[in-house]
Amino acid sequence: MSPWAEDELARGWHSASHLRQSLLAGHPVPRLPPQTVRLHPDEILHGDTELGHEVWYGMDVTYTHSTTAFGGPVLFTAGLLASAAGNARRRRRAEAMAAQQWRFQGHNRTMLTNHRLMAFAADRWITWEHRAIVELWPAPQNFTFTLIFSGIDPLRLTGPGAPWFSVLLAFQLYGPAFLAERPEFQSMGGRALSPGQGQVIEERRERGT
Repeated sequence: MSPWAEDELARGWHSASHLRQSLLAGHPVPRLPPQTVRLHPDEILHGDTELGHEVWYGMDVTYTHSTTAFGGPVLFTAGLLASAAGNARRRRRAEAMAAQQWRFQGHNRTMLTNHRLMAFAADRWITWEHRAIVELWPAPQNFTFTLIFSGIDPLRLTGPGAPWFSVLLAFQLYGPAFLAERPEFQSMGGRALSPGQGQVIEERRERGT
């Protein structure tokens, strides 16, 4: 189940659709007033919202190998079999934990400027420079987008504000043609599906349900 309320998703979709239409019409990129977060002298703040963060990586996981045997030959054999089964379960669990996968990093305040993405996570600010981005994979109807970088782990961002961020990032990274022609964005102005539910957010909002 999505942690986001449907009215939040509907507002996010509407805002992103409006931004796309505005940018393609040649209007200037929106900018926010100064915040307490210090930016570079030539840096402009465009977006500031909470997004879910996931990072794709594997990890080293160890497990305890144990052997239990007791009693006579029958009990001794049963103990070895039980230990082997337990060790196999622990090994499979460790292998699953160690595999490359998306790992949730929390819902974090996220800012978008003309130079970088910034997030306040684990009591510190983390920065991803635009120049390090190799690919943007937008999925606005799922309220998420993925960034592939040079030299660091991929990042997936999710939430009502994700379509808006992905629209502006697409415009910044690739230009208006990408924003206009990519099929992921062409659905904007139509119906939005809430992630994992297959429900039409805009239609439900209009009905007031």
